Amino acid sequence: MKSTAIIPRILLSFLFIVLLSCASQKTATPTDAGNDDASKDLLTLDMAIAKIASYFSSNLTPKSPIALIAFETENKTLSDYIFEEFWIYFEDNSSLILVDRQNLELISKEMNYQLSGMVSDDSAKLIGHQFGPQTLLYGKLIRLGSEYRLSVYATDVERATSSLRAANIKPDKRIASLLEKSTTENTGINMANVLYAGSDNPFQFTVQTDKSNGIYHDGDYMTMQIYSAQDTYFKVTHIDVNGKAQVIYPTSPRDNNFIRAGQTRNIPDNTKFKMTKPYGEEIILVAAYSTSFTVSGQSIPAPVSSNVVVRGFTAESTETQTSIQPVATAKFTYSIRQ
Repeated sequence: MKSTAIIPRILLSFLFIVLLSCASQKTATPTDAGNDDASKDLLTLDMAIAKIASYFSSNLTPKSPIALIAFETENKTLSDYIFEEFWIYFEDNSSLILVDRQNLELISKEMNYQLSGMVSDDSAKLIGHQFGPQTLLYGKLIRLGSEYRLSVYATDVERATSSLRAANIKPDKRIASLLEKSTTENTGINMANVLYAGSDNPFQFTVQTDKSNGIYHDGDYMTMQIYSAQDTYFKVTHIDVNGKAQVIYPTSPRDNNFIRAGQTRNIPDNTKFKMTKPYGEEIILVAAYSTSFTVSGQSIPAPVSSNVVVRGFTAESTETQTSIQPVATAKFTYSIRQ
């Protein structure tokens, strides 16, 4: 009797263990599958850009003008990379028309006001009337724990409606290398952009390239045109894709860096700058001075830092041998491609 009573108990215990094991396996399987699916959803940065760009290329009105705005990221290097990749994709793989870069800085300023809530709801339409784009394309890349999320908006300037595409991105070597750019360099470039913005110029002083879109390819030649509404002396500084700053005009006391009021000068004199590797975005900074200043020999390229920018901003007067500040400034950016 005792042995027959024990057997059902053993069977019940065995069945309980089996059921518990099956239940634990069933609950574990969906969790693991979910993690696998989540990992499959993560893209590289380049894949995410191509996927989002492809979507907008297919869904925006063919041959419509779009303005590509700088992306909000952790540093300028990463922002420039995303901007350039979208630009190249649209230029090579779509029928969309890109607004030339000379208008992009003005549009970006309007966009900053819009996104900060400092303008009316009609700001998008105003941008469209002023600069011509039918669509504004902009976005941001933010951290989400150990991952990133790229969000891109396309705003119709007439309808004031927006479309959003987003992608989750894994932290690959591309992002790591772009984030490794020195903080000093970024700070120096930001300072240069502020000092040479030309927003407080007392007279008209401008610089522009011979290409309205600011895009050059390997082997192309470039000249720049500097205009001044007043008699002035000028200095041109170049920041290359590697963040090296160098005075490129004047580099010799023989160089004529004087502009008469109302005159436009082509720089360089009697020649052109040849565009070569490395590829990427570069900056030209121009400063105007009321008196002549000392011109040394060819300067040595130096990393862009706050100190380099400040030293390049000032000059030594040939009359008083004292430091002088520019009376006006101007700048432009351009890109070199393969």
